[in-house]
Amino acid sequence: MKRVLALASTTAVLGLSACATETVPMCRAPMTYEMAAFSAIISHNETAVADAMAPGLLQNAFISRDPMVRSHVWGSDGNTRGTVTGMLSQPPLCIFDDPGFVATEASRQILVYPQRAHDRVAPPVETPLADAPLPWGTYRGDYMTCRFEQTATGWKLADLCGYRMPGAPSVTG
Repeated sequence: MKRVLALASTTAVLGLSACATETVPMCRAPMTYEMAAFSAIISHNETAVADAMAPGLLQNAFISRDPMVRSHVWGSDGNTRGTVTGMLSQPPLCIFDDPGFVATEASRQILVYPQRAHDRVAPPVETPLADAPLPWGTYRGDYMTCRFEQTATGWKLADLCGYRMPGAPSVTG
């Protein structure tokens, strides 16, 4: 009887240990508010981009056509590599909540991968997450981050996917 109980106990502990190992997560499709912002950027619809942005200095800079902001979003001289448009123009998109950012009811950040880049850099699904923490790959080459803030009119893009205003402190989780 002791052997049966010991075996059952060991099996239960091993079963719980296996459940405790978190593996590499699966990506998700963009949420409606994320896709609205991304679609506005891809279509070069400046009014829609401004409407998809959280109010503040960055939105004002975008509306006033700041050349650094425009270059970040759409590139310059036809070069879109590493730009927001360059990354978003490779559908389908693979989205993760950024584990390096502490999400709140007012702010959240996501990692955005073009599916092709994700498939190239992601570890196998059965890999323990502790062995391969997000993000994978090269920032602005394989993925980018996009921060959203809750406003009176819903979730809005707060950083134009990684743009930092000159002189502004870095926002991290």
